[in-house]
Amino acid sequence: MMLKSLCLAAALAGCGFGDNHAVGRTATAVCGDNVVDPGEGCDDGNTDDGDGCSETCEVEVANPMCGNGTRETGEACDDGNATSGDGCSATCVVESVCGNGQRETGEACDDGNLGSGDGCSPTCDVESAAACSLVPQSGCSGATPACDVGGIDVTSCRAVTSQGTSNNHCSVATACKSGYTCIGDDDLTHTAWCARFCLADGDCTGTGSRCVTGLVDENSDPLNVTVCSNACNPITQSGCPTGMGCVARHATAGDYTDCIYQGTSLDGDTCVTRADCLEGSTCVESGGVSTCRSYCIVGDDSTCDVGELCRSLSNDITIGAVEYGICR
Repeated sequence: MMLKSLCLAAALAGCGFGDNHAVGRTATAVCGDNVVDPGEGCDDGNTDDGDGCSETCEVEVANPMCGNGTRETGEACDDGNATSGDGCSATCVVESVCGNGQRETGEACDDGNLGSGDGCSPTCDVESAAACSLVPQSGCSGATPACDVGGIDVTSCRAVTSQGTSNNHCSVATACKSGYTCIGDDDLTHTAWCARFCLADGDCTGTGSRCVTGLVDENSDPLNVTVCSNACNPITQSGCPTGMGCVARHATAGDYTDCIYQGTSLDGDTCVTRADCLEGSTCVESGGVSTCRSYCIVGDDSTCDVGELCRSLSNDITIGAVEYGICR
């Protein structure tokens, strides 16, 4: 920007990048007086080099200053520093940053981390999948005994630092035991939990648990992997990780239970989904209005508060030998 302004100011004197010699300077020419005298290619009022006009008042080749935060001619980027490895190099050349979750020039993959053994290496090269099986668990041993998801149609072996199961939270994949993986929902404020791999309902254990949850990656692309729902009790609210509530779900292939993060709406409050209601309640529609209602066992009004009766749901939910309804 400075060089351009200088050139415009001295246009009548023939200023131009590449016109680098002030030939035939007169004896009266004074470089640095901010006056373009005959024989001077420019005069910016100083005798400093590197600012577009040299100490002898010769026009300098454009010399952008990398790191000043302004993208100038000849710079592909300028992030305000002269540090490499942050996406813009010390010479203002665009860099690929492995581990930022975005596949950039020169990267074969980028899974948002610098871990190895998960299908994408710490240098963002595609890794060969380890020969392991999720169900049943096989192909892994030693320091990495668990077979886990490494990407779409990719599996890899990992370590196990804690024996987390379906009623445990996890902050890293290694916190789940072999046969389980660490999953979460769309709310990043919610802590993830361990879930059991499955191919069919028979791979799941406990009343209410079914092989119904398909996993997706951070881009919502299907991983072609299924895990079991939680075997939990909607009445006693047991069987879920801390802070999560047990809900009963209707499905044509068989009703089941699962654990979700729930809200704070009280019974009788309006709701949009069951996730709006307090633990132990669900969202039901009646007369065009949806409200939160407590779970109960049909045929046992004692599972409701005094003065309320347990009513069947419009879509009956029967899990094991128990039909779940709502209190009214």
